[in-house]
Amino acid sequence: MASKSARALREAEDLYGFGETQGASWAAVTALKPEDKSDRRGGFGATVFVGIMAVVLVLALSQLHTSSPVPKAISALPDTNPQANQGGFGQLIGNLIESKTSGTLREDFHTGLSGWEGMRSIRTDWNLESGDVRPASLRLWKPSTSLSNYEFEFMGQIDHKSMDWAFRAADLHNYYATKLVMTRPGPLPNAGLVRFVVLDGRERERVELPLPLTIERGVDYKVRVSVRGNRFLTSVNGQLISSWMDSRISRGGVGFFSEDGESSVLKWVSVSERDSFIARIASHFSLITFPTAALAGAN
Repeated sequence: MASKSARALREAEDLYGFGETQGASWAAVTALKPEDKSDRRGGFGATVFVGIMAVVLVLALSQLHTSSPVPKAISALPDTNPQANQGGFGQLIGNLIESKTSGTLREDFHTGLSGWEGMRSIRTDWNLESGDVRPASLRLWKPSTSLSNYEFEFMGQIDHKSMDWAFRAADLHNYYATKLVMTRPGPLPNAGLVRFVVLDGRERERVELPLPLTIERGVDYKVRVSVRGNRFLTSVNGQLISSWMDSRISRGGVGFFSEDGESSVLKWVSVSERDSFIARIASHFSLITFPTAALAGAN
């Protein structure tokens, strides 16, 4: 427990400058005599405790004055490298802060395609009918283009050959692309996944993978893409089908397209983002454990 708290304090000093604001660096604290260290820990613990109480008060007041409910974010896919359960008061505060900094964007196309941006010379290539969309050339969802880490989810059907989407699209010439492909008709596994990167308008590193799935035309499929740092997870109807890593594009939104000979139907899109400044602080609070005795001593 002590080692976890020490590691978190060192990271907090590097990120938030505790050494400057408190008048001493981590190295200076560790060099103190044992009796002096206990006094310094008490002062630091009191300062952190007061700061946390201020954050909790602000969050509580913001909840009281909220005029409309905040959309609930879509739950993330399980982490492939889960950390040990930290628990404690720090985890409680981290969870509270994170729950207040989540946001969800949702599009069902009932108000048209004004939020979708493509090439200026192509304005009518997407077919919209009764709230369903048939994508053609690449268009990006403008509200998502400033995001970096998010959960991207949509419902769609394959009409002919494949269903195609883009993520981390910095613009129309730089993005990651994925296709859910129907390789052959019939009841046997007939699905494949194609992924590639587009940089400066040029496709690079196309990879084709078979999938243990059977997909059909005209059937709804729910796709989820988890975009976190340099790792991307993709699932179809809750089944994980792809996990890969790349670091060349760090920020960008989501989009859809269909290439020649392909056709799909898109019904709705949702993007949940948890990448605010406060949410990043929350992740560091979750590493800190506050023993009851230490808090009592600080008072």
